[in-house]
Amino acid sequence: MFQDRCYDRDTDINNNFFADNMTNNIDIDVNNGMQGNTQMAMGPMQRPLVEPMQERCVHRTIMHEVPHVCPIRTRIINHHIYKHTYRPEYSCCEENVVSNINQGSCCGF
Repeated sequence: MFQDRCYDRDTDINNNFFADNMTNNIDIDVNNGMQGNTQMAMGPMQRPLVEPMQERCVHRTIMHEVPHVCPIRTRIINHHIYKHTYRPEYSCCEENVVSNINQGSCCGF
């Protein structure tokens, strides 16, 4: 009963329409009942015939830009290294020891 009239439609990023093979022919006889000297016969009005529904499918591509936040943290770690070095530092001390030698005095003490 229904014909498959679903056409593929291509769209680009700007939604421009591109389609092929979408031609339809509609033939209507508007000169029904012509007589003699191109005079129209006045007949009873007929109800129009309803044809089966035809469906056209339009495929769209819609692009959405979804921003994402990607947080990036830079952590700086300072490493303090203490290198202990040892060097000798020489010092010197001096002691003076005093000794008294008394060989007698003139007083006889």
